[in-house]
Amino acid sequence: MHWVVVGAGAAGCVVAGRLARRDGTTVTIVEAGPLDVPPTVHSSAFFDALAEPGWTFPGPFVRGRGLGGSSAINGMLAGADAPPSPLPVETPADEELGVVDRALLVADPSATPAALTRRSGRRVTAADAYLAGLGPERLRIVGGSVDRVTFVGRRCVGVLLDDGRGVDADGVVLCAGAIGTPGVLLRSGADASGVGAGLRNHPGVPLLLRRREAADVHSLVTGAVLRRGDVHVVALNHLGPDGPEWGMLLTVLMTSSSRGTVRLGEDGVEEATWELDAHDRARLARAALVATRLAEHEAFRAVIEDVEIGEAPAGVFHWSSTCAIGVVLDQHGAVLGRERLYVADASAFPALPRDHLYVPTLRQAHHLATALP
Repeated sequence: MHWVVVGAGAAGCVVAGRLARRDGTTVTIVEAGPLDVPPTVHSSAFFDALAEPGWTFPGPFVRGRGLGGSSAINGMLAGADAPPSPLPVETPADEELGVVDRALLVADPSATPAALTRRSGRRVTAADAYLAGLGPERLRIVGGSVDRVTFVGRRCVGVLLDDGRGVDADGVVLCAGAIGTPGVLLRSGADASGVGAGLRNHPGVPLLLRRREAADVHSLVTGAVLRRGDVHVVALNHLGPDGPEWGMLLTVLMTSSSRGTVRLGEDGVEEATWELDAHDRARLARAALVATRLAEHEAFRAVIEDVEIGEAPAGVFHWSSTCAIGVVLDQHGAVLGRERLYVADASAFPALPRDHLYVPTLRQAHHLATALP
C-alpha cells in the first residue's frame, strides 16, 4: 500500500514514520519548504532558526515549513507531558539559564526549568526523531506545494501539486497544519460544513524587560516556565539580534474563547483571520498581573532596568481546530463523506489543548496514525 503524507511538520513526520515501518507499505511525503536542514536548526538559538530563509510561511500567522516544520523553528517547549518515543526531552543545564530564567525561578518557587525537545543541548526535530533510519525503499520525500487532493468519485487517489505534478496514492493523510490543511480541502472541493471554521490559538500578552546588560543572542531563549492553572508565564532571556537588551515574561492563556476562520482568497490561497474577543482580552489583562507582580521581585529588579507591557495578543502561534474531529472528521481522523482521506495535524483538535501545542500534536498524530487502515 502506498500513502501520501502532505506536510513534513510535526504531525507529518509522526504519521509518515509509523506508516513507513509497516510491512508492505511505502510513503511519500510532500513538503512545501526546504528539505536541506541548516546547522542553526539544531542549535538552541531559537531566533537563529526562526530567521532562516524559507523556514516560515509568509504573512502574520507564523507557521514553520521545511523538513520538521514548526519543530525546526519553535521554542522547543515540550509542556507538561512527555512526547511519544523516541523524541527526547531534557531540562537546560544550570549554566545555560539566562538572567530572566534565574529571576523567575527565584521569584516564584513553583516555577520550573523548561522541558525542551533536545538531546545534549541540541534541538531534535520531529524529522530527526520519527524519520530516522527510513531508507528510500520505504520513504520518499518530495519538495513541492500540494494544490489539491484528487478523487475518483469520493475515493481519494492522490494529490496534485501546484506545478502540475501528480502523486498517486492508495490513501492520503493531510498534515499541513491548521491553516494549510483546510486550504487543501477547500481547493479539492471537500468543503463540507466546518472546514476552515473554529480557528483557535493560545493568546498571550508580553511584559517586556529592559535588561541591565545585553544578552548573547545565540544563547538559549527560554529555560524556565511558571504554570498557574490555565495561565503560563514563559521566560524569554532575549529577543534575538534585534533585541539583545530586552527580555520578556510572556503570559499565555491555555484556554480561549476567541475564534477565527480559514478561507480561500481570490488567488485560491488560504487566508486566515483570527481576533482576540472581549472575554479573552479581559482575562489576559488580569493574567498579566501575574507577570507584573513577578517583575517587582528583587530577583528581577537586580537584572532589569525597566518594564513595558506590550500589546495583546502576541508571541504565540498555536493554531488549531479548523478541521475538527466530530465536525469535519470522524473519531479516527477520516474526512467525513470521503474515502481514503485523513487528517492528523492540529487542525483535527475539537478543542484547544490546555498546554503548549507541540507535544499534544505529536501524541494525536501518533494516535490517529495507529488507526489508519
